[in-house]
Amino acid sequence: MTWRTLRGKSVLLSGPVLILAAWELLSRTEVLRPTFFPPPTTIFARSSIIFDAEDGLAADIGITVLRVLITILAAVALGVVIGIAVTVSRWTERGTTTVLAFVYPIPGVLFLPFLTFILGRTEAAFLMTALVTPLVVMVLYTIAGVRSIDPIYLEVARNYGARGTRYFLRVILPGSLPSIVTGIRISLGFSLIAVIAIEMVGAQDGLGRFLWSNWQILRVTDMYVALLCIAVLGLLSSVGFDAIADRLLPWRADTEKAS
Repeated sequence: MTWRTLRGKSVLLSGPVLILAAWELLSRTEVLRPTFFPPPTTIFARSSIIFDAEDGLAADIGITVLRVLITILAAVALGVVIGIAVTVSRWTERGTTTVLAFVYPIPGVLFLPFLTFILGRTEAAFLMTALVTPLVVMVLYTIAGVRSIDPIYLEVARNYGARGTRYFLRVILPGSLPSIVTGIRISLGFSLIAVIAIEMVGAQDGLGRFLWSNWQILRVTDMYVALLCIAVLGLLSSVGFDAIADRLLPWRADTEKAS
């Protein structure tokens, strides 16, 4: 690992470290009420409950991660197919983007009551609610990716006989891939947010449920432990996805370095 890499990583960590240090100081001096803002060191020490046999968070973490994975995989699969399909004509594209522009500002969790009318208070209702916003994002980014392809490339592909599946796999999908990858990264964050929100208001398990139930009984430190786990999941998903994307799309990393 080079000195430049180490310096880059230290810059990324400096902000959170300074915030935690200030929080620790303000809590210890009681500028912030320790009852509601316990010192970060206390929160980290309490993190051992993750592995507690009775009140442990491990099972809730696993359930949340599974829900996020199902949500993002469904959003990517459906979003890419729908996004490419609606670009066959300007009419279908404009109609679809108009509908999505109407749905996108609505918080996904608000769809939960309507879906529970149809599916009941089931896991399917939770997952479909979590799917709304990531799916909208994936469709919009896929459409943008298809429209970003130079029309000359499409014309050349048709002239050389690219049709059907071959046209999709060798022209449309590769050409729109950079935008799709960006859409996946953003949808991944939305998936985690949606799943946590739904767990808070409707589920009987998961990190969101654990956080909300501990807030209700004012077990503040345990609430912060759940919040810490959510933050770590968000960080790991973002960093992990970037690492995978840079490996699958080497030019992506080169472009970012150049910029």
